[in-house]
Amino acid sequence: MKSSTLAALLALALCAISPIATAQDADTIKQSVGAPADSIGSVGGDLSFGMIDGDLFTTMNLGMNFDFGMIGFGIQAPLRFRVMDNDPQNDEYGGVLRKEDWDEWTDYLKILRYFRYGHKGELFYAVVGDLPGATLGHGTIISRYYNNTDMDHYKMGVQFDVNTSYGGVETLFNNGVISNLIGLRGYVRPWSFIDEESYLNNLAVGFTVASDYTAPYCMENDAGQCRPDVSTDARVFDDDGNLKVADTKAATVIGGDIEFQLLNNSWITLTPYMDLNGILEAGIGYHAGILSIFHIPIINLDLQTKVEYRYFTADYVPSYFDSFYEIQKFGYPFKDELGVFGAAHTEVTDQPKRRVIDEMGGKGLNGYYAELVFDIMGLAKVGGSYDDYDGPYNSNLRLYLAVPALEVFQFGAFYYRHNFEGASEAFAFDDKSLFLVEARYQIMPFLYAIGQYWRVWQLDKDPVSDTLGEFVAVDDWSLGLGMMYSF
Repeated sequence: MKSSTLAALLALALCAISPIATAQDADTIKQSVGAPADSIGSVGGDLSFGMIDGDLFTTMNLGMNFDFGMIGFGIQAPLRFRVMDNDPQNDEYGGVLRKEDWDEWTDYLKILRYFRYGHKGELFYAVVGDLPGATLGHGTIISRYYNNTDMDHYKMGVQFDVNTSYGGVETLFNNGVISNLIGLRGYVRPWSFIDEESYLNNLAVGFTVASDYTAPYCMENDAGQCRPDVSTDARVFDDDGNLKVADTKAATVIGGDIEFQLLNNSWITLTPYMDLNGILEAGIGYHAGILSIFHIPIINLDLQTKVEYRYFTADYVPSYFDSFYEIQKFGYPFKDELGVFGAAHTEVTDQPKRRVIDEMGGKGLNGYYAELVFDIMGLAKVGGSYDDYDGPYNSNLRLYLAVPALEVFQFGAFYYRHNFEGASEAFAFDDKSLFLVEARYQIMPFLYAIGQYWRVWQLDKDPVSDTLGEFVAVDDWSLGLGMMYSF
């Protein structure tokens, strides 16, 4: 009976794809808060029902993820069938298959979800496909960047690193040969040329440049012109559903960094560092921090921390290319020293990030960033980060709890909130908040039930909406059955 049940489920999913409604929207939340990725090998399928952008879908999935140590790869091909089409009406292939998933040639590249060789920090490291949580250096310029926050437009990213005892290089291309965002960091260990085995070889000096050379600077209105600061003009779309940009301006950040690994043994790793960065034609920022890893084998407890002091001019943004850059480049939430933004301090909150940088002014800002991650005996992982600076609306919070090791029931909770003011607003569920809660119940070996509820930012394409062309908070859910074999 068990075998026939599993066979029936597999037949339902034969044409389909990747781990269920952990579609790219849900994955984005996990990566933005720094939650660890599931690295084990698995083969499985699932059938789920859930909401995407206000419409009801049936999703059939067959996914494969393989981790052979040095090499790992994942295969996917999501098939989403629209069951209920609420306004605005959408086009489908064959009347039911979600068109947005397969209407561009790059969409077919996502069948190969990713290919990886090596691991970050090893001699050679390469990834092609999804770039979840990509970071260069200490993360003060590119931090937890995700290239596929928009599930309607797939990007096949590339990362390639080389690390030696003499130095190395880290790279990031967000979309292969047609990348608009390119990052490069080179570093050298100067003492290694004198004595490779010396303690002084723990000193490393690096230089980073990262640029979105086509960053949106002004969005287009119905007349084909740049939307002014104060405007009721709606944003407009091209034939592929992309926002039209009237003007662009390169967002380029350069920086130098230095670090020295004071301790590195089985119990503790301790590395202080300093970064000095600047946005071309804008401001500069100074970062001084300590990275630490503590391992207590007696109770099997791992603790990672990152504490950083920051000082920067008003026209500088730390970790400019972060988890939600692909959204923020079109509309960056910001408040000035009076709590508003725009011409003559009018309330305007949807200008492109590069445009906001040019408009920001006022005194320099002091602040801090703190990050903490617990791994408790492999049973649960708890993590979070918080940063805050002078002035209003400058606090950001990330939290997650993952309990993957229970035999029958696993669950997780993930939360992100940005640009809020004061502790009383830290857990307000509004348009500045994203969250995901998920639970999986093991019905029998290989067979499980899964449920998810999440809030994400999605591009509003409803022509009668007051927020047309803006990214708004949307609550979605998914329920389903699946089968998986892990190894």
